[in-house]
Amino acid sequence: MERYPLVEARTQLGQLVGRIRHGQKHALTTEYGEPAAVLIPISDLEELQQLRDEADIAEARAREAARSRSWMAHDEFMAQLEEEDH
Repeated sequence: MERYPLVEARTQLGQLVGRIRHGQKHALTTEYGEPAAVLIPISDLEELQQLRDEADIAEARAREAARSRSWMAHDEFMAQLEEEDH
């Protein structure tokens, strides 16, 4: 992943966005030498959001299962999730 000091990224933002959009690369911006933010393609953002949504759904299912049962083994819970997905 390419690293850009924030000052440099600011002056080259248009070029960075173009490279990221068309080359599917990531760009790490730094501030005072420390990582500050990352520029990523929109497709990567959509994938991250989908993964986060799936994790939220799994957590909600786990909480619902906890309310309906006092205890469930991890393997049993994962098997139940797989059954619900099919």
